[in-house]
Amino acid sequence: MQNLSLSAAAKPQRIFARHFLSLAVAVTLISAPAYANSTALETITVTGQHHPLLIETTLDPTQSSAPDMRNQLAQLPGISINGNGAVSGIIQYRGMFSDRVNVQIDGSVITAAGPNGMDSPLSHVIGSIGQEVTLYRGIAPVSVGAETIGGAVAISHIAPELTDSEQRTFSGGLSVSRFSFNKTHYSVSANAINHNTYISVIADKQTADNYRAGSSGGNGIVIPSSFYDRHGVKIRGGYVAKNYSIDGFVTARTTNESGTPTLAMDIIYIDALLAGLDYTQRLNNQWQLKTQVRANNNEHIMDNFTLRSNTNNAAYRENYVDSEGRSISIKASHIDAQWRSEYGVDWYTKEHYSNITNPNMAMFYLNNFNDVQRDTASVYAQWEQEKSSDLQWLFGGRYSRISADAGTVDSNMAMMNPNVANLRDAFNTAQRSKLFDLLDVVGRISLPSNESSVWTLSAGVKEQAPIYQQLYTWFPLGISAGMADGRNYLGNLDLSKETAFKVDVSAEFTGLRWRLAPSVYWSQIDNYIMGMPSDNMSANMIAQMNNIAPPLIWANEDAQIAGFDVTYQYAFSDNWSLGITGQYVKGKQTGTLNQDLYRLAPFSGDVSLSWQQEHDSNSYGFILHTELAAAQNNVAELQNETSTSGYGVVNFNGYYQFDSGLKIQLVATNIFDKTYAPHLAGVNRVTAAQLAVGDKVLSAGRTVGLNINYQFAID
Repeated sequence: MQNLSLSAAAKPQRIFARHFLSLAVAVTLISAPAYANSTALETITVTGQHHPLLIETTLDPTQSSAPDMRNQLAQLPGISINGNGAVSGIIQYRGMFSDRVNVQIDGSVITAAGPNGMDSPLSHVIGSIGQEVTLYRGIAPVSVGAETIGGAVAISHIAPELTDSEQRTFSGGLSVSRFSFNKTHYSVSANAINHNTYISVIADKQTADNYRAGSSGGNGIVIPSSFYDRHGVKIRGGYVAKNYSIDGFVTARTTNESGTPTLAMDIIYIDALLAGLDYTQRLNNQWQLKTQVRANNNEHIMDNFTLRSNTNNAAYRENYVDSEGRSISIKASHIDAQWRSEYGVDWYTKEHYSNITNPNMAMFYLNNFNDVQRDTASVYAQWEQEKSSDLQWLFGGRYSRISADAGTVDSNMAMMNPNVANLRDAFNTAQRSKLFDLLDVVGRISLPSNESSVWTLSAGVKEQAPIYQQLYTWFPLGISAGMADGRNYLGNLDLSKETAFKVDVSAEFTGLRWRLAPSVYWSQIDNYIMGMPSDNMSANMIAQMNNIAPPLIWANEDAQIAGFDVTYQYAFSDNWSLGITGQYVKGKQTGTLNQDLYRLAPFSGDVSLSWQQEHDSNSYGFILHTELAAAQNNVAELQNETSTSGYGVVNFNGYYQFDSGLKIQLVATNIFDKTYAPHLAGVNRVTAAQLAVGDKVLSAGRTVGLNINYQFAID
């Protein structure tokens, strides 16, 4: 039982094809982008003008050898990535991560199957051509969604632009990348568009072997469970009329055998399906009504013996998990010359199931999460001054009711171990139905001091309910929603909601060729949920019998998080430019232990020097990018977190863009082959490997690759 981790009583048949068919039929694939300004209405906090607290950018994943956008996202101010695996990156924003950060993919909050974040929201992004990312810098407005205590990030594909002609045009692209360590990425897209309809198809495939760490200062060891294999497809379509539009999509992502070295198991497969339908109705020149429906199904098997060494047959564990999510939101927007207001209602439900088995012991099972359901009903209103040469302000409020429940659980171990029976019976007889009432209030005032500077003060109260792992983990297991600290956790049915009091002071200064945008923030979080030493005698006895550390139990403490982030851009000329981002965050539990919070990003920054040139309708250039990180000595002792050293890594991306639509890129990361371990990479849990168990997972050494991207259009 020492290596207990999740899986199913009898290996199920993969039912993904049935889910795909049913949802594909349910979603109309003839849909469209709303109107010329519909994207602004959906994602931009201030329509029609720039605001320093909103960052919108288009990311090109082909600029990096990573299979997702983690390297580019980490260059945005305040964002870092917790790396539990090559395809299991978790966004951290200003010291908070996992469910505390609202990450939406194509307008959907992902209902992950993996209780440890193996299928994180980033894993649901399809394709390597043009992703649009919106970062709500600082305190997220209430219109973004419920439970945004740690901020909000929205990621979506850039929709094809409609033409002015009834004649249909065709466009698309192909991207092929080949890197060191047998790493290959393919992406293809095709679009058919005219003046009021479009349909697009995007597909990708990504594979890689285990990578080698840097040899400068080390011996270039192979990092275990750093391989991956996945593919996906997305179909999207649209129709736009004079006063309404419809937009729909279906996304299917299959992850095959892929490693997660910081977790107790690897991915055997994940079948994920995401579908959505949007209907936008223009009521008049000032009012617009939008309805969004989303469905998300995920099926997942992981184990600790197929892809990593395990010589103890009795400790084999296979975990089958599945999840389903459904949501609907309706919002009405009103815009006039001076004001913008938005009113909305949201509802979504999430269901989870998890069961653990041992293929060597037919009788063994641990029904971990059974019929878990979490529902959210929410209403909000937000008012914003649209245009003003003087004071500009925003105010919004949101009320949410979270209801959670779980079915009864069981395990064959209860028949022979009274401690397991005590945990089971206590859970099954407890009041498992829970209600949490949340209130979010956000206010923001922006004051332009002159034409080249704007000061913004934001303040708010944000609340978050416990997630299902924190409530319903009845048996102590290494389930921590992606914290990956190696500790076993026990749920707590008596948890209270988290309440954060937040303040943010930001500024933006602009000149003829430069822009500087610093931001300072502070949060006091009451009832912050974190692991504390367990006083449950039955759980502690189970740990003692298996010669492992006593579990931690989820508990409410108080915490403070403070820090700053900054961006700076300077254009030396039409050809040369410089970009700098920096961030620092400090988090402290202010209650019982007064310790540093776990897995916080160190003081870090990025420096990018860019050069570009055009000649005879062709363009070419390069980006020299340096990642810098200081040592992180502020660590959480309770989670056995260790300090890490600082480092500097240099990357290069050079390209040549032909006027024919062909683009060739040379990508080189860690060009000096430095041996280093990012603090957020976590520690290795794979035995019988060159990297010792408990050591920080090292990043890849020098990685060199070539990307060939061809874009075409046919009238």
